[in-house]
Amino acid sequence: MRQKNLKDYTRRIAVETFEPKKLLILRILQILQEFSNCDHKLRQNDIISLLKVQYDIECERKAVARNIDFLQQAGYDIVRDSDGIYFASRKFEPGELRLLIDSVLSNRNICKTHTKEIIGKLTAEGGKYFKSYAKHVTNLDDWQKDENCDYFYNIELCCEAIEQEKKLLFFYNYFDSDKCKRKNKPEKSKISAYRLFLKNGHYYLASNYDRYENLAFIRLDRMSDIEILQEDSRPLNTVRNCEQGINLGKLDSYFPFMYSDKPERIEFITANCAAHMIDNVIDTFGRNVVITDMSDGNYKFSLTASPSAMRFWLLQYGKYVKLLSPQSLVEQVKSDINEMSKLYSEGK
Repeated sequence: MRQKNLKDYTRRIAVETFEPKKLLILRILQILQEFSNCDHKLRQNDIISLLKVQYDIECERKAVARNIDFLQQAGYDIVRDSDGIYFASRKFEPGELRLLIDSVLSNRNICKTHTKEIIGKLTAEGGKYFKSYAKHVTNLDDWQKDENCDYFYNIELCCEAIEQEKKLLFFYNYFDSDKCKRKNKPEKSKISAYRLFLKNGHYYLASNYDRYENLAFIRLDRMSDIEILQEDSRPLNTVRNCEQGINLGKLDSYFPFMYSDKPERIEFITANCAAHMIDNVIDTFGRNVVITDMSDGNYKFSLTASPSAMRFWLLQYGKYVKLLSPQSLVEQVKSDINEMSKLYSEGK
């Protein structure tokens, strides 16, 4: 009996001693991913030292070389040259990681907790020597962030409803004077959900309210208490102006401020030799705009867009732009200008 216990003990010690060796190839891969790149190459002795420090694994140079061969045969882009060994290709280049990190950081809809988690994941993808690029995330408390921790869960619910072609119930919220969100009405709204897309720093859900015929754009960060119903969504091709589906590229230029009215052909000219307006027009409405040189320092623009969006865009650049058509929009802008004048007139 005693001899049997001794054998079991010896077997258990052997398993505990050699178990880390089974992880050797994985640990070598992790060390190369974390500590090496084309500017920071590792010698075999460096890898041996890091194995001991990081994972308490001891091995010989031959074992390191052999496992690196296995990793290369498995398709990992590991380079060995006269200067050392390094992990050559990653999922993301440094510039791509910076763009993703800054996008998360500047998105007000992502709460601080999730922001830290996502940035941590992205930073880890770049390895040890990328982390210095992400030092600016330490001032996270200075950023304006929504504290809605359901943001990503709501994205998943909307995607699930779109995939299953089911309707959604939700509350729509707005900010009150106390800076807190309030429900715009006591009962939930019902919609058919079709597409999620990012615009002006916000996620929008292209959808259709049961009581209307047209497409609506709902800001995801204003939605709460979302439920997926078993009721089938309204077929997209029965929604007004969506007979051919939804073209996200056209949505981007036709609806710069996400008003859901029908796009129209709009023409306007610059005034006061405001050639710099070309940049503003293209930034807002895209490159499909037709630009005609008027030979007097001004330009004529023709494009297709939401009249409501154009109405408010024009009011931003009042003294630099004159609307030509459609006439109904011209009359609306004139009325807006008169109302603005009354607000600032003497005695008001």
